[in-house]
Amino acid sequence: MMKLQSLFTNQTEQLRVKISLVDLKKLLDDDHKKFHFNWLSENSFVISLNFSVGSNLVFDTNYPNTKSDIIFYGNLTEMEDFKTEIKLKTKKKSFLLVLMIVLPLLVLFFQSFLKIEFPVFLIALFLFPILIIGLLNFIKSEENRLLRVFMEFLNNRLNS
Repeated sequence: MMKLQSLFTNQTEQLRVKISLVDLKKLLDDDHKKFHFNWLSENSFVISLNFSVGSNLVFDTNYPNTKSDIIFYGNLTEMEDFKTEIKLKTKKKSFLLVLMIVLPLLVLFFQSFLKIEFPVFLIALFLFPILIIGLLNFIKSEENRLLRVFMEFLNNRLNS
């Protein structure tokens, strides 16, 4: 049950880098990235995958300032000794939680009015939650890929 709950919650990451806030902002403005980057305000930004199978091909939805639905929102905070903290947070997945509850209820509702055969009804009832959990696992893996690409970018730039 705990693993299922973690699929719906926001993923948050805190990174500390040994570079001043001003220098980190210059580094992030570099155009040679394997992810999409956009400033939202002075110290906040959004990163997204340049391409994600689900959000680019299947759903064809994009949030403003992004290239896919796989998103981390970031905030930069200056710390002492020329260090900067980067806080990253994914967007909420509450819509999928609502679907996981509503779709089986719709099946129950239609079954009572349309008198759907029992095996078809049972398959549909359990199919929706399984598909949504599969989708959430895919989204989680894509978020982890974005985080990995972002961290590789930082490591490569900071160590060169």
